[in-house]
Amino acid sequence: MNSQIKEVEEKKLSLIEHLLELRACLIKAFIGWAIASVIAYFLGDHIIDLLLKPLMKAIPQQNYVFFRTFPEVFASYLKLSIIIGFIFGSPYIFYQLWSFIAPGLYPHEQKWVKTAVFLTSFAFILGDLLAYFFFLPFILKFLYSFGEKFLVFKPFLKDYISFCLRFFLIIGAVFQIPSFMVLLNRLEIVNYEGFKKFRPYAILLAFFISAILTGGGDPFNQIILAIPLTLLYETGIILIRLFKTLK
Repeated sequence: MNSQIKEVEEKKLSLIEHLLELRACLIKAFIGWAIASVIAYFLGDHIIDLLLKPLMKAIPQQNYVFFRTFPEVFASYLKLSIIIGFIFGSPYIFYQLWSFIAPGLYPHEQKWVKTAVFLTSFAFILGDLLAYFFFLPFILKFLYSFGEKFLVFKPFLKDYISFCLRFFLIIGAVFQIPSFMVLLNRLEIVNYEGFKKFRPYAILLAFFISAILTGGGDPFNQIILAIPLTLLYETGIILIRLFKTLK
């Protein structure tokens, strides 16, 4: 009886320790996010100028953006700094999350944590760079083409910033496919063979997603996006195989 009580108490202590570790990692990640957000806020003018360039190129005759209320500009700057701060601080944020996961890995797997942090951060930032330089201009042109013949486009800062930030977060999340695949494998939800069997459907899904994100008008743009998505899936399979051989 006493041994059972002791075992329960040890499990409670173990759970409390894990929760304390999680809290510490989340606090550190939040502090890093906050610092990056403050930096992004002071760079707000330059960041907005960069975000407006694709809009001005997509609609050459559009030289201004508008706002409806006085607090709208400040709210847009605040929202922009928070999201861009997350993107800037993503390497440190992902490092804290992986640091919490690392103790649950095998000793020979823990050395891959830094590599996982690098790949996760690199994939997130790479996705956003591709979104800014390639996908966003095409989508803006495509959406604008629906009303350019008979409607007057009047862009508002708040709406445009929200659209861009949402788009960047979606692309950044999509580029986390390898990390998500490794996580599913480590949780024993999907094994290596399962991902290999799903490969043909993943390729079709990549082209489907690229058709949605690029507007479906230009096959060349679809291929530009579908190839990285397919490579991300293949990267996930390679990482899973690597972890499997290191067991």
